[in-house]
Amino acid sequence: MIVYFVPFACSLAARIALDEAGIEAEFIQVVPGQPAPDGFSGASPMGYVPAIRTAHGTVLSEGPAVLQYIADLAPGSGLAPAPDSPDRYRLQLWLNFISSEVHKAVFAPLMTNASPNGARIWAQSLADQRFNVLSGRLETHDHLLDAFSVADAYLLAVLNWCEYAGIDLAAWPVLHAWRTRLRTRPSVARAMATEMPLRKAA
Repeated sequence: MIVYFVPFACSLAARIALDEAGIEAEFIQVVPGQPAPDGFSGASPMGYVPAIRTAHGTVLSEGPAVLQYIADLAPGSGLAPAPDSPDRYRLQLWLNFISSEVHKAVFAPLMTNASPNGARIWAQSLADQRFNVLSGRLETHDHLLDAFSVADAYLLAVLNWCEYAGIDLAAWPVLHAWRTRLRTRPSVARAMATEMPLRKAA
């Protein structure tokens, strides 16, 4: 499997999931603003990471789809509930919430210099309700589902952006504590240690 990634982008979640699943992959770094690596444009028409190509010809982009694909390659890993179970829909609920309400609504306008100031102020104003929803869940649960899943990997990757985006996560102590704890999980620690030098060099 080939995985296209940007250091510390949401593709970090795919690296975590692959580690948890025990699946080997070839990681190809995408450098924003530079020519795309061979095969990347065909795998990700929007130019987003993560995107994957498998030896069997499967090509996927969009984080929630990629993460569920990885999880289903290793059903014994517990990264996703069974496809026909009610909990699978709860997983999709959280993946879509993180993708649309947190990643795109809050962080996307804050992570680019192209956003006008009004857009940045609006994005920051959206954080309270969305982070409160996450805090409400994680105040009484160790994970978004009953056990660690690809949704946790995705949320961790997104919450890593808080300082860069100008969001003080200390305002949500439950989320701050959850992020701190999750960073000590072996798969997360390994993924971050692998990508940190690449992030600093970018």
